[in-house]
Amino acid sequence: MTYTRILSLVMFSLALLLVCCQGSGSPEAETGQAEMDEHSPEMESSMEQMEEHENHDPKYGGIFFMALDEKHHLEGTLTPEGLFRVYLFDEFTELLAPEKIGEAEGTIHWGEFPDPPGTPLGAGAAQGTMEAELDREVEFPVTLTLMLRLPETGAGGEPELFTFVFDDYSKPLSEGH
Repeated sequence: MTYTRILSLVMFSLALLLVCCQGSGSPEAETGQAEMDEHSPEMESSMEQMEEHENHDPKYGGIFFMALDEKHHLEGTLTPEGLFRVYLFDEFTELLAPEKIGEAEGTIHWGEFPDPPGTPLGAGAAQGTMEAELDREVEFPVTLTLMLRLPETGAGGEPELFTFVFDDYSKPLSEGH
């Protein structure tokens, strides 16, 4: 590139910058900035919901997933008593209501593949959960595969596959999670 061409590009860039910056002090620009700085309650609520939806941190010391429908979330835990528990959440990571849990169906399988028959999950004792007692002793690391038909997919809907690899039993998080 020649010196003249480089100088032309620099001059053009400076001219463009000057034109763009001249409008920044105008009343119209200040009004626009003020409008951007003031968030309506609806906008703030929407922003909070978006942040909640993007929160994919485990809440109960387990392994957290987002479902393919990009709405439901779930977290699988494993207890020393041999209980696999899955917490089901909505798009804002709020636990599902009991009637929604009743719409879900799932089976847990040993290993990476959902070989039949699997152990069916039932409604859990805790709100928003389904659980199953494992039919053998756990040896770590252990891989469990969950086949889960989420609420609102209908009885004929395809179950979704989630693979959990546990290196140890789940450790409950503090109450503040």
